[in-house]
Amino acid sequence: MKPHKKPILFLLGPTASGKTDWAINWQIKFEDLEIISVDSVMVYKECNVGSAKPSNSILKKHPHHLVNHVSLNSIFSVADFYQTAMKLIDSIHGKNKVPLFVGGSMMYFNLLKNGLSVLPSAIKSLREDLETRILEHGIETVYADLTKLDPKAAKKIKPQDTQRIIRAIEVVSATGKSMNANFASKKPFRLKEKYELIEFGIFPEERSKLHKRIESRQGKLVGDSLLEEINEIKINFDVSSAHPAMKAINYKQGLDVIEGKIEKSELFEKSLFATRQFAKRQCTWMRGWENLISFDLHQRDEATEELKKQLNLL
Repeated sequence: MKPHKKPILFLLGPTASGKTDWAINWQIKFEDLEIISVDSVMVYKECNVGSAKPSNSILKKHPHHLVNHVSLNSIFSVADFYQTAMKLIDSIHGKNKVPLFVGGSMMYFNLLKNGLSVLPSAIKSLREDLETRILEHGIETVYADLTKLDPKAAKKIKPQDTQRIIRAIEVVSATGKSMNANFASKKPFRLKEKYELIEFGIFPEERSKLHKRIESRQGKLVGDSLLEEINEIKINFDVSSAHPAMKAINYKQGLDVIEGKIEKSELFEKSLFATRQFAKRQCTWMRGWENLISFDLHQRDEATEELKKQLNLL
């Protein structure tokens, strides 16, 4: 008997919790799974070292949708993620397979689960113009523009939040409507309305164990290879520090070294601190997550058995 609702799997977890290993292990055991990355940095082809992206050999054996999806000469927005993810769900279900969303970008997961009002994609020419003005005249001038265009939106955004200010101006300029009007124009679609949503989480009961994992991995992410990668990006792409990828952990600190804002000797500690803070925020998201089936770092086998039960119930 065919299930009433087709399944979608989530696997959430903080950075360095082992999400990729779990997902690959599950795909080996359950061949009908297709992995979709929920990561705002791995999506860029050129961000390999600092994003902890799986190796090419692993990706060849176990393809991840939305890894190496776009180049840095474009911006992959939250709206782009949502729209692409919804298309992937239909495509994977069309092959009688099950989408497995894996990652640590909790905002992406949340919007995918609870819906996103349809917003326009990034406007490259406008974004470039705004970034240039920010470099030449400061973020204050662009924030003043947003205040004139959409005062209510401006009040909700911090005056130094470059990414959200630019995005708000893009949306208002493209639609001619305020951000509130854009969000209200269409009721968001919640995944559970149409699909059987099964949500797993890797949640470290002892934070110290996660911190050890983060620290043992960090040296590989922020060595000379990262600085070489960022220099290569600067040579090949006209991206500023305002680009979302360059604001990401490891890339932000690496760029600070290259631009002389911090010493190279400070790179490890500063990026490690930022990663630990990020992991703390991810765990906070997970604590309040509805219907999350959580397992500790070492409980992959138990989680696999639970997944088997869940899939057999469909």
